[in-house]
Amino acid sequence: MPTTKLIHFYQDKAVVVTGAASGIGLALAHLFAELGCKLALCDIDKKALNEVVKGIESTHPNTELYHSVLDVADEDAWVVFLAETAAALGGINLLINNAGIEGSGQPVWASTTASLKRVMDVNFYGMAYSTKHVLPYLSNEPWAALINVSSIFGLMAPPNTADYCASKFAIRGYTESLKAELALVHPHIQVHLVHPGGINTNITRLEHSQRFKERFLKTEPSALANKIANAVMHNRARIVYGYQSQRARLAARILPLAWLSSLLGKLVKGLGLEDDYHKDHSGFTTRK
Repeated sequence: MPTTKLIHFYQDKAVVVTGAASGIGLALAHLFAELGCKLALCDIDKKALNEVVKGIESTHPNTELYHSVLDVADEDAWVVFLAETAAALGGINLLINNAGIEGSGQPVWASTTASLKRVMDVNFYGMAYSTKHVLPYLSNEPWAALINVSSIFGLMAPPNTADYCASKFAIRGYTESLKAELALVHPHIQVHLVHPGGINTNITRLEHSQRFKERFLKTEPSALANKIANAVMHNRARIVYGYQSQRARLAARILPLAWLSSLLGKLVKGLGLEDDYHKDHSGFTTRK
């Protein structure tokens, strides 16, 4: 149950959550509804988003709620969505860039350029578009915050995650730079970077990702949602939470890269990801 202090802090704040139809976004939507916030929810899955909206309207009927189907990789759609959100809710106090997709789950030589582009379009550019276009709204509020969700794979890079890690490391760099920039012009806008560990969501939808999910995705999304809400209230810039997250954070900080890469390489074994690891793979053949 949220504390009285948490409820008082968030009461009537206008909160935007992307990827709200499942996983972490779903947990955040329900938590902020419970905290008395006004909500704007978006997702690309219309049916699932509508179900979330119905659930919140049933459990929290007094919640001011705006929702819209949104492809976060569409910059023009972001401009429209944010304008409609501000009009519906009377402004925007907090935006959470949570929407994301998994990568190919393959090593670099086996993956496609199209897959890399799609992961970057959704995970990185979707975050960059929303961040850029929400800043005018946040700057007009007496209290405002931006939360960008990276990953522990924005701290370290295991095999078979190059495309996903590229997007999550990019989110980290973009957000850290933005935080330093905003401190010079609008220091009241809090900027937060989230590095979830193994959170039990449905992001791993590919068949060859299921063993990874069973082994590592252990923490419930609601626990992370509560951690985020409390960290933002106390203005903690970096939020690292979830199964194996602190171990990963420590390893990334103290281990030499050669040791870390060797250690992470062992994760491939036993996960059913070994098929692409042979010296005569077509990815090592020169294109003609």
